[in-house]
Amino acid sequence: MNHLHILIVDKSNDEANRFISILRSADFVVEAKLATDEEQLQKTISMRNWDLLLAAQDYSRIPTQNIFQRIRRAERDLPVILINQEYNPEKVIEGLRLGAVDVVVEDQDQHLIKVVQRSLRGVYERRQSREWERKLSVAEKRAQHLMNISRLPIAIVKEGAYVYGNDACASIFGFSDVEEMLCMPVIDNIGARDREKLKAYMVPLDSADELMPFEAVIKTVDADGKESDAFLEIHQIQYDAEPALQFTINKDKLFDANIDHSEQQKTTEYSAIQPHLVYELISRGISRSVQSGQDCMLLNIQADRFTQLKEDLGIAKAEKIAHSLVMFIVQLFDHNLDCGRISENCFVIVLPDTAEEKVVELAENICQQIGQQVFDIDNETFSLTTSIGVTGLNENVPSVERGLERSEEAIAQLREENSLGNGAKFYIPDIHSDDISKAEAVVITAKNLLSKGAFSIRYQPIVALIDGGSGKEYYEVILGVKKDIPASEIPEDFITNLFKSEIAAEVDRWVIGQALDALTEKLKTNPETQLFINISAQSFAGSDFLPWLQKALSDSKLPANALIFQFRENDAVRYLNQAAALCEEMKKAQGQVGISNFGLAINPLKTLERIKADFVKVDRLIVEKLAGAGQGKAAHDKAANEKATQQKAAKGKEEFQEIIAGMAGTGVDVIVPFVETATIIPILWQQGVQYIQGHYINKPSFTMDYDFSEGP
Repeated sequence: MNHLHILIVDKSNDEANRFISILRSADFVVEAKLATDEEQLQKTISMRNWDLLLAAQDYSRIPTQNIFQRIRRAERDLPVILINQEYNPEKVIEGLRLGAVDVVVEDQDQHLIKVVQRSLRGVYERRQSREWERKLSVAEKRAQHLMNISRLPIAIVKEGAYVYGNDACASIFGFSDVEEMLCMPVIDNIGARDREKLKAYMVPLDSADELMPFEAVIKTVDADGKESDAFLEIHQIQYDAEPALQFTINKDKLFDANIDHSEQQKTTEYSAIQPHLVYELISRGISRSVQSGQDCMLLNIQADRFTQLKEDLGIAKAEKIAHSLVMFIVQLFDHNLDCGRISENCFVIVLPDTAEEKVVELAENICQQIGQQVFDIDNETFSLTTSIGVTGLNENVPSVERGLERSEEAIAQLREENSLGNGAKFYIPDIHSDDISKAEAVVITAKNLLSKGAFSIRYQPIVALIDGGSGKEYYEVILGVKKDIPASEIPEDFITNLFKSEIAAEVDRWVIGQALDALTEKLKTNPETQLFINISAQSFAGSDFLPWLQKALSDSKLPANALIFQFRENDAVRYLNQAAALCEEMKKAQGQVGISNFGLAINPLKTLERIKADFVKVDRLIVEKLAGAGQGKAAHDKAANEKATQQKAAKGKEEFQEIIAGMAGTGVDVIVPFVETATIIPILWQQGVQYIQGHYINKPSFTMDYDFSEGP
């Protein structure tokens, strides 16, 4: 679920609660505050970093322009969504001009949800960007320190002149102090015969067109004119937020560069497994793409059935085949190649500025030529096929690992379509996992489960915490899916999303039918049993629910008070009149009603003035805060740094006390669910809570067999 801290500017609790209900129905966990005047708005804006501000555009007590002025005065990054009573292009333009992210017509719920999601993505990304800027600043300071103490001579060069050098660099060029180097031309320290090689690096730099790294053995010249061999590495970097070049003289590589490598040793470099080099070239590809705006392309080339090949021929011969394959691929290109082998069966090529159609054609051509090639290994011949996963490298690829994962996913899709592989596939992100398809999946699954009779119901006891209860034995009916249905066939958060789907009313009726049958049998042995049944807004907001229920009760020969119908607070707020009407009808028939997920609306006690409920079950978030209060002392004893946890727990206890105090004398009984340990029970008892429910009491069971005489 998405947590959302929202500030609402409107005239009444009812309007604010309607918006909260819409957002909670969209799976947001909402914590909200209402501001009805400018003083309250200014105070509330300064309380915390809010995720979003929702405001009525024509609210006379707080003009729209003043909202933005107060946000700027408080220096808050707070996106504003304006709500208008009807569509008016002039109002839309005015709102956008003032700085709103959008202007939404008040009855366009889906539009509001989409704008909220978009606004949250924006504010989260800006927060993440600021966090990365802070981390970058720390990293730059560490890098500066490491350069200062490095044993390798390091210099930073801009437009051909030194702007930084460490002590090792000053020493190797014969300067007595680093300060003597600064602003001096770097070309003076390069041997005359090598200056032409570095000419391209002595010009002003462009961040959008990064220079390729340079590595070579050159002659350096010190302050006295003495020449020495040096292995010079040049990389383009950012220094003081501007493009610059880092010159590093690496003596360790100088020794290796002076060794006379044979041709065989040079070719082995391509097939050697060097993950760090591959990671570097992919990272360079991503950076280059971000700067130029042109995608680089990653080709992940893998031999098909390589594991089987290794088992049949042994590791040594399989490695020779892999080496031959790599060298064959390299020879297909007529230019220097950014490539490397990251594992025994993964050869990576990075191509700059290549279009999707061209790279797929190139990859398919590679596969075709490999398939036609015969490889000679130890007097044996082998034929191979390969699978190539291709993906773009651009600003949407957050890391080297994600780039490789995308290419692996493309190969997996290719081999799923054709078990033999022998082809190329371009990675295409899944664009079908939107809200509509999820909703459709829930409906399709529910219809399938109803037709198979694959839903199940269990019963969890609700136990009296204090003496003087009703003497009834209460159970809540909990909907589930039978165990023989594979989890892969059930959408994520299925039961939660089911209550918001168009098929919810049909499932409600199935649950009520099953519960009536079970209760009829139970009442033969225990006539004091009553069941809490959760119903969706689709049921109680529909005009045909009460007539259907009356007939179902009549057919079962059970009284209306055998069942206690329970609906969620956000549904009740959204359909206030219908919820109130259901309560009235149930009371006429001596039935009862409960409100679950209670306490998250703005001024939740106002809801009880309209809906004459018999029970309220507080929301899980409130219980979790209260549970923290029950563990407060132990947490404090552990460490002083848990002070914030203590404050949160104290606030949770205060909120809970307000809810309980507000219901004093109303005749409404309070149920606290999710009681998982005994630590919270003393607090609940002190506050006068009537009933508790949770795993500490008893887990949901397929039978109503709890012994209520034992007590909590």
